[in-house]
Amino acid sequence: MRHLVNFGLLFSFSALSVTGVLAYLRPFSITVTQIHIIAGFVTLVLVLMHLLARLPYFKNRITKGSQGASLRLQVILFGSVFGFLVYGSVSSIPPSSWLIDNSYEHRNSSQIVRSSSLVGFEQPAPHRKWIVRQSQDDNGSGLSIYLSFQEELNPMPSIAVWAESTTGSMIETLYLEQSLAYSEVPLWEDYKTQRSHILPLWRHRYTLLSGIKPSGEVDAVSGATESHRFALDPYLVVGKGNEFVLCVEINAPRDTNKEFSNTLLGQPSLLYTCLVEVDSDEPYYLFDLTGHGGGDALETGNIQYDFDIIGSAKKMKDLFLVKLEK
Repeated sequence: MRHLVNFGLLFSFSALSVTGVLAYLRPFSITVTQIHIIAGFVTLVLVLMHLLARLPYFKNRITKGSQGASLRLQVILFGSVFGFLVYGSVSSIPPSSWLIDNSYEHRNSSQIVRSSSLVGFEQPAPHRKWIVRQSQDDNGSGLSIYLSFQEELNPMPSIAVWAESTTGSMIETLYLEQSLAYSEVPLWEDYKTQRSHILPLWRHRYTLLSGIKPSGEVDAVSGATESHRFALDPYLVVGKGNEFVLCVEINAPRDTNKEFSNTLLGQPSLLYTCLVEVDSDEPYYLFDLTGHGGGDALETGNIQYDFDIIGSAKKMKDLFLVKLEK
């Protein structure tokens, strides 16, 4: 049993070490996180087994003689140092902060997009997605967004879903494809591609929140104002005549046509929108095709409306539907 525990600890600690280094140096990965959690649980079980098997030894060493006093002092010192490091990590103070500040997540925080903790996702089938946004206000409504694509579609398009005010200012990003969420130049079909070339309409509107333009320049005029906040909750409150626009931008790679011959980017992204009136008796809304992200949208973020140059891309959508949960 002792050898089993020792070898088990070797393998589980190796997995913890590798996944820890990957989490430090690379963008977030659900696979790495899952392996890290499993390895941590296995390590915990094996350590407990080891301690239980060696409990008489530790008890004898700690309680008897001068060696026991020395060992107790070592345990106290080690526990104090470890506790200080944990406190430093939580409070972001040196020396823990020196290490954290050089992690991928910290160095690229302006590029990383995370949805609100009130948003949940589900993919009941390869060509369907559910996005649910709860309200933190008891008097607020919730949103359920259903996105269904043609079953023969392969590969699936990249997707961004966000809410914006009726004046066109982004309120909140509800969903962004995970592969695009951690870098301005993610791998798209195994090629490094500017995020602003994949979903240009979303990316230009996201500048208002991030303060960083797609070019990497700082946008001095971005940020919250007295009349605009970057949270959907105030807009979901019933009885105040609130309304907002939900937007879905999709883009599939390699869907070329005569107008767009780039073998990777193909046809531009498509934008679908719907106006949500919170006090309306009608709970369901359908998204309509509104525009696309071709032309100068790559540089300006302006919606393009000439659909004659768009071909097969318009056939990707099956049904885009939102329900207002009151």
